[in-house]
Amino acid sequence: MPRTGLSAEEIKARATDLALTRMRLLGADKVRLTDVAKELGVSHAALYAHFADKTALLDAVIERWMHEVQQKLAAVASAAGDPAQRMVDWLVTLYQTKRQRALTDPEPHRAFDIASALDKPFVIAHLSSLLDQLAGLFSEAQARFGSDSALNARLIYTATAAFHHPTLIAQTAHTDQEPMLRQIITLTLLGMQSSPAQVG
Repeated sequence: MPRTGLSAEEIKARATDLALTRMRLLGADKVRLTDVAKELGVSHAALYAHFADKTALLDAVIERWMHEVQQKLAAVASAAGDPAQRMVDWLVTLYQTKRQRALTDPEPHRAFDIASALDKPFVIAHLSSLLDQLAGLFSEAQARFGSDSALNARLIYTATAAFHHPTLIAQTAHTDQEPMLRQIITLTLLGMQSSPAQVG
């Protein structure tokens, strides 16, 4: 145990909390491992045992946020009811979750945008998890949308990209575009029902 009385996992979690707080107050550019270590009550070197550098610490903040999004969407995907309606609810939840983060937590959202542009492994894993959730819904509704659930998931995710891409969300967050998103989802799903996606 470190002298703080915290386990290794608790130190990582607490350091992530502190980094998020400092990111909100000062911006990601001004977060320093030395400051986080001092506030945590451990040496700078001790914090390096958990985070290789500042980038790794900021990545931990973003990864935690993405995990929270995944859990929220998983609850929508696994709810009872018509899978096509759950697709709508899932995409709307994704949009509104990211929109609210852009409005209320702009600094972490900006860091998420940068991480997404760099195609970091944990961002790729996050996207894969989201597509798997959507594919599961298409699999449930296979009779209406055809058998290639993974392709259908990629199609509708791409068709609605303007409503969940972090850069675009930041640019439009002050206007609630949910009504437009619902119309686009409805039209896309109608088209996919009449002409199921084919591998090509």
